[in-house]
Amino acid sequence: MRFILVSVFFLLGCVQLQAQQDSVPYLSRTDTLFTYLHPMGEVMFTHEIKAKQTLFSLAKFYGLTLQELYAYNPHVSAHYSPGDRLSIPLPLKAIVRQVPPPAMLPSLALVYYRVQRGETVYGICKRTFEVTPEWLMQQNPELANGLKPGQLLRIGWVSTLGIPAEWREVRGGPYARLNHPLKLEYFRRSADRRITEERGAATWPKDLDDNSGFFCLHRTAPVNSLVEVYNPLTRQTMYLKVSGRLPERVYDRNTVVVVSPLAAKALGVRDDRFYVHLKHY
Repeated sequence: MRFILVSVFFLLGCVQLQAQQDSVPYLSRTDTLFTYLHPMGEVMFTHEIKAKQTLFSLAKFYGLTLQELYAYNPHVSAHYSPGDRLSIPLPLKAIVRQVPPPAMLPSLALVYYRVQRGETVYGICKRTFEVTPEWLMQQNPELANGLKPGQLLRIGWVSTLGIPAEWREVRGGPYARLNHPLKLEYFRRSADRRITEERGAATWPKDLDDNSGFFCLHRTAPVNSLVEVYNPLTRQTMYLKVSGRLPERVYDRNTVVVVSPLAAKALGVRDDRFYVHLKHY
């Protein structure tokens, strides 16, 4: 487990001044964060806007930029009101996953996770929260009776004083970090639009520079739009900008997309052709 309790004391100290300067409360010890897994692959919770809270102050409190806040909440515009609900990503570093001393409890709020259909204990531990099954069982003895959709699992605590921006990290390695701006843009643009899903063969031109960028050729997706490409073999997902149409005379009908060399490398591809799942708007 990467997170250690010493980090909590650092968190409390680094945001203490901000908390003293801002009289508008955002979290309290009586709050409980019910988290869930966002389609972007991040742990999220819902924040209800209260009186005197602004999008700028909320973003700052949770360690986000305004651009990121809008990407996670494309339904929110410059006109918002108390009672509106925002989706907020919760970095793993912000979750206290050890029982804190009693003196710290007044500055902490409980964190639970709502199980989704199809999830397993292994997946929740390994891919979502990076904890051991033994630890999760210790926090939730009822797991001995099995895992059920909608079940609430106790995960830990989070500071009521805010989340430092430097605690946020893009999971998935260097390619995921490079691709993250396109990922945010895809979810911002695709909100409230009809999503088309495709499955089929993909290929990539080996004669291009590996550093040519994250782009693709597609038959129908609008040029300059974004496409989600998932490789089920490696479980890697990339977000690619459509730079042009897929030439009909060059590629057969079974080929649904041509990706750039950098995208192929990020997707963990070695063969000339590989199977993908696509989503585009």
